[in-house]
Amino acid sequence: MAYTLEQIFEALGKADNGGAMVADLQSIISTARNEAAANRVERNKVLDALGLRGSENPEAALNNLRTTLEALKKTGNPESLGSQLTALQNQVKELTDKYAASEEKAKAEHTKRIHTAMHSALQTALAKGNALNPEAFTKLLSDQVVVNADDTLAMKAGDKTVSIDEGVKGWLNGNPWAVKNTGVGGAGSGGAGNQKPTYTMDDLKGMTPEQINKNWENIKNSLEKG
Repeated sequence: MAYTLEQIFEALGKADNGGAMVADLQSIISTARNEAAANRVERNKVLDALGLRGSENPEAALNNLRTTLEALKKTGNPESLGSQLTALQNQVKELTDKYAASEEKAKAEHTKRIHTAMHSALQTALAKGNALNPEAFTKLLSDQVVVNADDTLAMKAGDKTVSIDEGVKGWLNGNPWAVKNTGVGGAGSGGAGNQKPTYTMDDLKGMTPEQINKNWENIKNSLEKG
């Protein structure tokens, strides 16, 4: 039979000096409870610091942590290893940043090299086809250039892809206003009072092929002056 705390207090109270014994017992029990509560608080602080407070089995987690620390001690000072790990992480970040910067620089150089090659190929093909203004037409046709996987250049022509020379030749054939008049022209009848309209490359971008062909003499004169 197990006695309750109240039964024990009652029995002690009936004995000689029972009141004093009950008071002493209550003090001992209170002290034990306070110590247990303090121990729980300290234990929880440790668990919180280690991130184990919410663990289903904190005792097992602590045992695993102790095993890990013991293994670290065998390989070196845990504090020293932590510093080494931080240094290693910094080195990895530095190398990663340098690699990213190098990749960005290489990409920019590649883009510049492709642009230069495209510009040169278009200008050469336009000059070969007697274009009025190779420099201006290079800007106009650059959007039609295709860069292949091996960095070679081609040009869109409808639903197919052709060489730069073929693409430029086809474009000039379809836009006779853009080709120099290499024949001998007659005497002009224009004068100071007969001002011809002028066109810029921005004007051409907003015009239809029909409008361009209709006004190609004035367009040609404008581009030759430009």
